[in-house]
Amino acid sequence: MTEKNRHGKHEATADRTSLGGYWRQHKAWVVGLSRGQKIKYRLFQVLVVLAVVVIAIFLALRAWIRLPEVPNLPTGGGTGTETGEELGYDGAELPNVAKSGRKDGYYTFLVAGQDVISGSTDTMILISYDTKNKEIHAMSLLRDTMINTSASSKRLNSVYARNRGDKDLPDAQRVENGMNALRLEVSKLTGIYADFYVMIQWEAVGELVDAIGGVYFEVPFDMDYDDPAQNLHIHQKAGYRLLDGQDAMEVVRFRKNNDLSISLGDSGRTEIQRDFLTAVLKECLQPDVLLKLPTLANIFMENVATDLSVGNILAFAELAVGMDPDNDVSLVSMPWTGVSYHGASMVLPNQDELLELLNDGINPYVDDIQASDLQLLYQKSDGSFGVTNGTLADPSMGRAYVAQKPDPEQPEEPEVPIEPENPDQSGTTGEGGTGTGEPAVPGEPTVPGETGDGSTSSGSETPGETENPGGTETPGGTENPGGSENPVDPVIPGDPVIPGDGTGETSSSASGGTGSTGDSGTSGAGTGDITMSTGDPAQVFPNWNETPASEASAA
Repeated sequence: MTEKNRHGKHEATADRTSLGGYWRQHKAWVVGLSRGQKIKYRLFQVLVVLAVVVIAIFLALRAWIRLPEVPNLPTGGGTGTETGEELGYDGAELPNVAKSGRKDGYYTFLVAGQDVISGSTDTMILISYDTKNKEIHAMSLLRDTMINTSASSKRLNSVYARNRGDKDLPDAQRVENGMNALRLEVSKLTGIYADFYVMIQWEAVGELVDAIGGVYFEVPFDMDYDDPAQNLHIHQKAGYRLLDGQDAMEVVRFRKNNDLSISLGDSGRTEIQRDFLTAVLKECLQPDVLLKLPTLANIFMENVATDLSVGNILAFAELAVGMDPDNDVSLVSMPWTGVSYHGASMVLPNQDELLELLNDGINPYVDDIQASDLQLLYQKSDGSFGVTNGTLADPSMGRAYVAQKPDPEQPEEPEVPIEPENPDQSGTTGEGGTGTGEPAVPGEPTVPGETGDGSTSSGSETPGETENPGGTETPGGTENPGGSENPVDPVIPGDPVIPGDGTGETSSSASGGTGSTGDSGTSGAGTGDITMSTGDPAQVFPNWNETPASEASAA
């Protein structure tokens, strides 16, 4: 009897301490509550469940919305590694500064806007985002920047379309091929190989502006242009006002008026785009935009091709909210000097000014970017070209050339799509490698003699005039500053020489890193030869007049 009681007592105790026992006690306690107490209890239960759901969502978003890992540097020479992306291009060596290590919290992006008709990247911006100090530094690259390539088109904006590969490849693969080639070419100009790329369609600009409620912007002048081929019609009045998405798309795509009363060069168009992007950033950095981030991210992903995830984009946007666009955001333009190549207006980067801007916030590396990290084309006094820290991919550029003056009555050729000449050949090819052919890329010609401040000459336009990048005329040509020497061949017989008129003076401008900068322009000396700028060549290339040791010994 005693054991049975002890056994029964043990069972009763176990029943009270089990989960079922607690649940029965809880039900009995709830039954004993008053009506008001029951309502409060049910509300408490709902709040607990909601709190658990919110915490779960927060933890999931924290795992999804996160900054990306900085990718490993790609490898050159076509070998590749397990961790590095392979660069299958001729001259695919990366700048030495890229191997010096990274500043903590720095991310770099190459943003490109594609032309609807030609497929070329007429808008290119290199962006550095310092997430530790919450600063954004960016530099716009001109589409007419001359690059060292064996291809027929020497413009930077042709690199993407030329390297996309076969048409049968998936669209995503073609975009990646083209953007990887463009990233490599930009690294030669700036010393920075961008971590990520963003290829944006113009439709995204309008949708983004509409999503944030419009952008206040000063339209600099009346814009009236119609292009039925692109179904592009631009009609904007000058003045400061709120622009909607359609207005925004018209402003950033404007190049010239129908009556040619205004015709922007590459730098002028880039300046308007830069100012507009600053206005958009100022609006996007407002705290109330945080609530619109999911909508903005959706618009972004529908209109761009990128190697970033939606979670990465939201993480960057979240960090940027609250930044002061006047003090924390800097957008500048690549400093340049205008030249003429085979009758086409092109631009060459100004080395010293470029290095100053790059090392003033854009450089993501531990060491400063040096002149030895860049491969920049320059023009010699006889009209031929050389390249720093390398050899010319197109040896014909090393021969003296006198450009012909184009017929002013000749109508402008329309832009045509850039596609590989050999559609059966797939894969990404280098600038001088085998693969897709090199079509010419017609575009809006800039005004010859224009300099990095966007100004134009007050005298007559002489497309045949050329200038060395900020240097003076040096008989017998000049040497490659810092790179290998390219022999100067005699002037090609039969090329007519354009007499200078002695009036084509071009203004000069230099910016300390807050806008477009430029070097000395071209002035016609009336000698009947190609005239050069009268600036100090050492300002652009410090060892411009140095004589190589091999040449000195030969003398």
